[in-house]
Amino acid sequence: MRVVFSPHAYSPSIGGAERYAQGLAEGLVKLGHEVHVLVADVDDPEAFYELAHRGVGRAEETIGGVDVHRISYIGFDYRLMGRLRGADRVLRSSTERFKTRLGHRLANLAPDVVVALPHLFPNVEEVIRLRAGASCKLIYVPMLHEDDPYWSVDRVSRSVARSDGVIALTDHERGRLLKSYGAVPDRVAVIPPGVGLGDENGGERDPVVLFVGRRTASKRLDVLYQAMQTVWEDHPGVLLILAGSPPGVGIDPAIWMAGDPRVKVVDRPSEPDKDRLLGQARVVVSPSLTESFGITTLEAWAQGTPVVVTDSPVNRSVVRHGEDGVVASGHEPDDLAVALSRLLGSPEQAREMGRAGRERVRAEFNWSKSAAALDELMLRI
Repeated sequence: MRVVFSPHAYSPSIGGAERYAQGLAEGLVKLGHEVHVLVADVDDPEAFYELAHRGVGRAEETIGGVDVHRISYIGFDYRLMGRLRGADRVLRSSTERFKTRLGHRLANLAPDVVVALPHLFPNVEEVIRLRAGASCKLIYVPMLHEDDPYWSVDRVSRSVARSDGVIALTDHERGRLLKSYGAVPDRVAVIPPGVGLGDENGGERDPVVLFVGRRTASKRLDVLYQAMQTVWEDHPGVLLILAGSPPGVGIDPAIWMAGDPRVKVVDRPSEPDKDRLLGQARVVVSPSLTESFGITTLEAWAQGTPVVVTDSPVNRSVVRHGEDGVVASGHEPDDLAVALSRLLGSPEQAREMGRAGRERVRAEFNWSKSAAALDELMLRI
């Protein structure tokens, strides 16, 4: 089949949705499909809503056997004219041009299947609108973020209704799609992300609590830093490492944390550096409450590292509390501090949880298995 993915951003952008699209796209190539990606030339999905972003990548390139076609979004008006014409006007005009170009490129490719993700970004809604006059099948990957203040159940429900297939990342998400979004049971497939297994570290771990991800407000790094004040009372030698990219716009919370000698900021780590950090840390923490899956959990498990996550339905459907990680019982810093101290103070228990997580990656969370599930869905719809 000829399959086109329409994500909001793609490699070298490194967010969870971007990696999800890339893992599935490259997995389908290995199964013999012709796979294309139609994507805006943005470095960050926030570029659709905020200025001060830059273009990224070549217009046409092949990555992992996937033909990537980048459609111009960040043009002259976007980069230089925001102050003169107003941000809202520039963003609207950039978005309209992008959607027109997306439609032309999609028509020229004439795919058998289009996979659109995530949420309600302009690329998704335009693909779904174009679906009405096309002969291709449409698979929608909403990646529910229901805590987002701009979330719209009605808009997502309409997109679900117009799709031939829908992908949920977890059993919890599938349940929400069936209950609140009108999804048809036999058209919904649970396809989690995957990761590759890293080298197993059976030696001593560094005294590090590691956060990996973009340093945006939704990641709740302020709550993590408050929790660490309590952790440091019992474990004064522990280092908090914040590894990832700064927000595209807005205040970077690492600015006011970086002055603390107990905190280290690793800006935009390479993939090998990130794997090294994951493999050496004693615990990986995810304080966010709004993840649709939280691929950092899998990346930690791939290195045999236990995780601490906050208590949300998504996290509870992925992490088995007390077996391969700890689900902090509440949303407050004290709850997170107790969970972190539990693993820091029990190294053998932490190692057992890390090993259990690694076995789950081996058995459940790999791209070959996920791509095979998508292949089966494409044949079924």
